[in-house]
Amino acid sequence: MGNLIWHEWARYVTIIASLYTVWGAYWGIFYRKFFWDFIGGTLRAPGGLQPSPGNAFFVDIIVKAPVVQLISIFMAMGMVALEFPAPFLKGTAIQRNFTVKIVLLIMQAFFALLFYQNVDLPVEHEPACAVKGVDIIAKIPESFDKAQAAGDLLFYPSTVYKHAECDVDFEIRLCPALQQKPHLPTPHFNTPQSPSGKPDPFAPPYIPGLYLGDIRDEEEGTEYVILFNKYAVMRHHILLVTKEFQSQTAPLLPSDLVQTYLFLLAAQRAGRRYFAFYNCGDLSGASQPHKHLQLIPVEDDGPPVERLARRTKIDYPDRAFALNNLPYANHVRRLPSSLCSATYDDLERELSGAFLSLLDLVISTARHDPDYPAGTPSYNVILTLEHMHLIPRKKENHTLEETGEQLSVNSLGYAGMLLVKSERELEVVKRTSIGRILRDVGLESVHELLVDEHSRDGGETLLAQ
Repeated sequence: MGNLIWHEWARYVTIIASLYTVWGAYWGIFYRKFFWDFIGGTLRAPGGLQPSPGNAFFVDIIVKAPVVQLISIFMAMGMVALEFPAPFLKGTAIQRNFTVKIVLLIMQAFFALLFYQNVDLPVEHEPACAVKGVDIIAKIPESFDKAQAAGDLLFYPSTVYKHAECDVDFEIRLCPALQQKPHLPTPHFNTPQSPSGKPDPFAPPYIPGLYLGDIRDEEEGTEYVILFNKYAVMRHHILLVTKEFQSQTAPLLPSDLVQTYLFLLAAQRAGRRYFAFYNCGDLSGASQPHKHLQLIPVEDDGPPVERLARRTKIDYPDRAFALNNLPYANHVRRLPSSLCSATYDDLERELSGAFLSLLDLVISTARHDPDYPAGTPSYNVILTLEHMHLIPRKKENHTLEETGEQLSVNSLGYAGMLLVKSERELEVVKRTSIGRILRDVGLESVHELLVDEHSRDGGETLLAQ
C-alpha cells in the first residue's frame, strides 16, 4: 500500500512538474534568457550583464532561436503523455519502463535549467501592453513577408557601406530604387493630411497587411496603433502611431515614451534589438503630420552613435552630457540599467525627466543661434534601452556642393545611418564629410557655454562635462 501511495505521489509530481515546464518554456519563447550567462559575463553600466563569448552557443540556441525551449516543451508533453497516460501509450512497454521515465526526467530537468523564465513576471507584474508588445514582435517577420507579397508594403533593397568619422562607424545605405519614389513636400503639421493632399495615411481603416495591433496606455488612456512602414528600406521597420491625430510638432508625452520603451524592452526579451526615433518639427526630416515614432531593428550593439555614447565615460549618470567628438549640438542622457525592471510610475518619471531636461537644452541651444528660424524648435529624438539623445535642427536638407542636390536628413542620420540614392551621391557624401553635413543641418554645440551659464546662475547643474 505504501509503495502504491509513493508511486502515485511521484506520478502526480512528474505530471505537475512537466506541465510547469511546458508553461515556463512557452513564456521562455517570448522572454529569452540563458540562465547561466552570468558565469564569465561582464557587468557593464549601462547595458547590464553582457554574456561571455564562451556562452555564445547557448545564447544562439536559447536567445537567438528558442531551440531549448521547444525541446523542453516536447519532452515535457511526452512525460505527461507517459504518466497520465495517453490512450495510445497506456499499457505499453515504454509506458511501464521506469528507466525510460527516469532518463527523460533527467533530460527534461537539464534543458529546463538552461533558460531563465519567471512565469509570474509576464502574468502578474508586466503591464498588459508589454505582453502585447511581445506578441506583436513575435509576428513581425511572417507579417512583413505576407504584406510584401500582397503588395501592401514596398521593400526597397539596399547596400550598406561603412565610413569612419568622428570616432563613429557611420553606415551609409545606398538604395537606388528610391530614385523612383516621388518627393513629398514638407507636410502641414497641424492638419491631419499628408503632403500630397491625400487623407491621413495613419487614420483608419488601416491597410490589413500593414496593421500589426493596438496598444493602450492603461495609466493615461492613450491608444496607439502599430503599423509597418509602407515604404521600407530596412526590413521589419515599424511605426508606433497615436490613434487620435496629434501633430508631429508636439513633444513626446510620458505615455509616448513609456510605450516606446516597453516595446524596445519586449523586443529585447524576444531576442531582438530595436531602437526608436522621432522626427519632431518641420525642420527635422518628418514626412507625415500625424504623430508617430519609428522603430528599426539593429545589431546587438545598437546604431552607430549609440556605440559612441556607450563608450563615453561620465561622472554623473543622472545628468545630461554631450558627445564631444561630434561636430554638432547633441544632448544625451544615460538611462539607469535598473529601468528594465522598473514599475510603470518609475519608468514614466525617469523617461519624462530625461526628456524634459534634454528638451530644455535643445531650446537653450536654439536660443544661442541668432539666425535660428522663428517658430517652435525642431529636433530629432533617438531612444534605446540605454540612452536618450536629442539633437536640435536648423535645416531639413543639406545641399551637396558638388551636385547641387538636396540630401534630406532625419533622426537616422544622427543615429549614424544615412540614406543615399546613387553611387555618385554616396561618393559625394564621403568626400563632403558626414560630420560637416550633420553640422550644416544641425546647430553648433554650446555645451560648455550652457554649463558656464548654469554655474553662474547658481542652480543645480544639469550637465556633465
